[in-house]
Amino acid sequence: MSDQQTLPVRFGHDFLRSLYHMIHTARIYRDNNQLVGKSVHSFQSILNEITVAGDIGLVLWRGRFHIGGERLPYRRDGAGVVSAMVEFFSRRRIGGIRFLQASRNASSEDILLFARLFTGALQERDPSGWLDRKLREVGLVWVQVSPKLDDDQAEEAASHEEKLYEKARNTYFHAVETVMDVARKASKGMVGVRKARRLAQNIVDLIREDKALMIGLATIKDYDDYTYTHSVNVSLLATCLGRHIGLSDVSLEYLSVCGLLHDLGKIGVSKEVLLKQGALSESEWEQMRAHPLIGVRQILMLNAPEALRSRIILGPFEHHLNPDMTGYPRTVFMDRLSLLGKILRIADVYEALTAQRAYRPHSYTPDEALRKMWQEAGIHFDRILLKRFIDMMGIFPVGSVVELSDGRIALVMDYPDESERSMPLVMCLVDQGGGELGRGEDIYLAGQAMKASTERLNIVRGLSPEGLGINPAQYFLHEK
Repeated sequence: MSDQQTLPVRFGHDFLRSLYHMIHTARIYRDNNQLVGKSVHSFQSILNEITVAGDIGLVLWRGRFHIGGERLPYRRDGAGVVSAMVEFFSRRRIGGIRFLQASRNASSEDILLFARLFTGALQERDPSGWLDRKLREVGLVWVQVSPKLDDDQAEEAASHEEKLYEKARNTYFHAVETVMDVARKASKGMVGVRKARRLAQNIVDLIREDKALMIGLATIKDYDDYTYTHSVNVSLLATCLGRHIGLSDVSLEYLSVCGLLHDLGKIGVSKEVLLKQGALSESEWEQMRAHPLIGVRQILMLNAPEALRSRIILGPFEHHLNPDMTGYPRTVFMDRLSLLGKILRIADVYEALTAQRAYRPHSYTPDEALRKMWQEAGIHFDRILLKRFIDMMGIFPVGSVVELSDGRIALVMDYPDESERSMPLVMCLVDQGGGELGRGEDIYLAGQAMKASTERLNIVRGLSPEGLGINPAQYFLHEK
């Protein structure tokens, strides 16, 4: 195992799993049981490994665990344990636990006592406060409990998150500026793609670290410069889908560039046509249908290596073609679409359906858009890829405004357990006065297994953000 791997990658899942097994066995068996002794020893061993360089904090923040200030990466084989521990922490209203380096000297008896107190806290009115007091009373000073997410431990995790959010924000708006710059220069002559390639590399890196955040940013809709934000959003969604199906980083970079440039040909379409209210005339449709071919000509003129141009030319050409090669532009020299073209087609239509457009009275909610697209699977979209896209996005995609079964309005923020795509992490939106909705509590809908069925929250329906005066993107940008 590489020494350069971060702490969560090297030890995170093993640490959480050993804590889970110790707590689980301690709840069932007596102190002298062999399984209890084995689970305590296992936890003690990895605790010694993970605290060798100093104190270590385990923090639950927005439905995700952070260890040593870094997010625990998703692993399918660890999803069940993570989900169980999210619920365990949440029911006890515990935001974090810090194990001091002194825990290396703790006896097996003391570690087992910690496990039993941790479990028993659920019976108290103030579980986290009771646990904190009890640990000090019995002398277990090598472990500290945090009840709130604004304590030092959560701030440590938040610091890493804020850096990620800042990088994502900067990348997004830099991408919009770059697409605008490429379009402006392309209309006058040769233009390079060095900036676009660097941005594509950043997008790939950010999606690897936090796919939900990037899907959330794709809810940004700038109606003054919609063509440019649309291109960036398509790039984000397409690259997320590419990663979801396992494309290599090199292919993801090409796919991201294709998304950024897929509508480059619209520089040859008049603004009157692009912004026209209502249906287009036949001559106006001819202009619109020409934009993929115009885009191909612009890409061929890019100041870029021929090998790069050849890799990014098909996707933009094909993004309005159906699997049976109907659509536009009509072609006789191709009988099937490329993989990148199929991906761009899905991302382009989904993004367009969820945006307000001049020719349509209202936008579709994300769940409505997915249902509409699925009705056209195999006709307008590759059925297998569309199924994978829906699987990636979830029934109510990240960025959806939804109504919960208790009547509250919430925003879908993430699917922490990637095997459960119907029960996301949501953030409740609370009235701050004057009709303005602010951040409320986070609720992980999948983490309710221990609640009675009548108490479990679920999503009733998707809501139109425009109708409620909500801009989902502001919550992913960390705007007030």
